[in-house]
Amino acid sequence: MTTPAWLGIGAQRSGTTWFTDLLTQHPAVGLGTNGKKEQHLLHKVGDGVEPEAAYLDLFPADGISRGDWTPQYLRHASAPATAARLLGPDVPVLVLLRDPVDRFVSALRLAATRATSPWPYPVPMTVQTFSGFYADQLAMWAHHVGRSRLHVMVYEAVRADPQRAVDEVWARLGVSPVPLRDVDRPSRSSSQASWTPPEGLLDSLGVLYRPQVRRLADDWGLDVSLWSTQP
Repeated sequence: MTTPAWLGIGAQRSGTTWFTDLLTQHPAVGLGTNGKKEQHLLHKVGDGVEPEAAYLDLFPADGISRGDWTPQYLRHASAPATAARLLGPDVPVLVLLRDPVDRFVSALRLAATRATSPWPYPVPMTVQTFSGFYADQLAMWAHHVGRSRLHVMVYEAVRADPQRAVDEVWARLGVSPVPLRDVDRPSRSSSQASWTPPEGLLDSLGVLYRPQVRRLADDWGLDVSLWSTQP
């Protein structure tokens, strides 16, 4: 049975497309054979919607460290157990986390970019609120795949030194580093629309996310000093 060599699980609107583009600049690192960054299949296998082969056949043993980065996996309850069952024992699970309030605003801007209504309400707003509950989601993944498999990064720190961040992931894949190119090129998933949060919303999100951020700092040792929401 084949398996991805690495798995990216989140978070949405945290630079995952940009980072995946950097990661796959290495000639020995790539995506599934269909070339997609986001497969959106792991949770469907877990939910019984797709067979295991629909996912695993995308990652043949061809000498390329192929992977999949689908941000929805981080928040999907059936994805962690499915990953634990299908992934090889040494496959790292990559997580990129952005200031949860900034991430929320970016997600709503993207929804406004793609929507026909003036702004996305109410279902996308509810989903995007939950998407910032990083500590709960990481706990779910750690329970199933093991804490040591999770390679958790802070987006703002990665932006400051992308070469170092990518080198660390390449080291986990057993490949030597190469110099990155075009690190400042805008992501193809960048949102274009403007969106003004309703009065008081950002303050509410700060209160809501503060316990989550505290757990990230205390339990995971993450440096969240660049985030607006402080523990």
